[in-house]
Amino acid sequence: MKLENKDMSSNILFVDLEKGSNWSTKQDNCRIILIISGRLNISFSDVQKNYVSANKLFFLPAGYRCMINTLESSSFILIDINDENYLYDNFRMTEFKNAEQQIVNYLPFNNVMNGYIHSLLIYKNKNIDYNFLADIKAKELICILKASYTKKELNELFSTYLTNDLYFTEQVRKLSQDIRNVIELADQMHYSYSGFNKKFRKVFGVSAYSWLRKRRANTVYHEIYHTDKSLKQISTDNKFATLSHFNEFCHKVLGDSPRQIRYKRHKKQNI
Repeated sequence: MKLENKDMSSNILFVDLEKGSNWSTKQDNCRIILIISGRLNISFSDVQKNYVSANKLFFLPAGYRCMINTLESSSFILIDINDENYLYDNFRMTEFKNAEQQIVNYLPFNNVMNGYIHSLLIYKNKNIDYNFLADIKAKELICILKASYTKKELNELFSTYLTNDLYFTEQVRKLSQDIRNVIELADQMHYSYSGFNKKFRKVFGVSAYSWLRKRRANTVYHEIYHTDKSLKQISTDNKFATLSHFNEFCHKVLGDSPRQIRYKRHKKQNI
């Protein structure tokens, strides 16, 4: 399956995929994804699955992963937002929510957004590749969103992101990718164990243990079902001490063994 990626810089990525292709995002930065053409089946670490057509955009916070499968030839652009303070200052909510939302929302393109995308495609086709351009275009995108969509639409777009403590939630999302338990996460964020748990429940609305276990379960399921990584590699990448611990986790939390979960994918593909 043909896959073509073209970078304007490391922070703006053009992706063109043929029908039946699979593609997944990284979890390093906040990013906005603009779907230019085609139809996509998008899953978010098994939290949510959507069939999405062209001329829509959505926001993906740091620490979130999405897997894209094309239902027809498709093109989209990923814009990394590295200046999170700039993003937060522009979309500060008047009424903070205490818990992060899991639902990803989509906005349709409007005339202003179409003009912005047209400018990006011109840069791509003319091979303009200035190092400073990506940051400028990312900030331009934020300005366009703020000026041309309603406050309600923007609150829904960023519902997975804006909480009553942005810095805390961003640190949790990023650091939780490389830790095994709440004690390690509290230590890396320079909290006592009890202080961290209290803060976490106030911001996220659930216990740190429940949140980490659910996040780990989503990641494990995503990698078993949607990738071809070996089960041993998935176990290692997700910091299980042994394969038996990995199998026990899958049985207890996901309801099946890793092999059974992967078998279901192959069975579905062959129907």
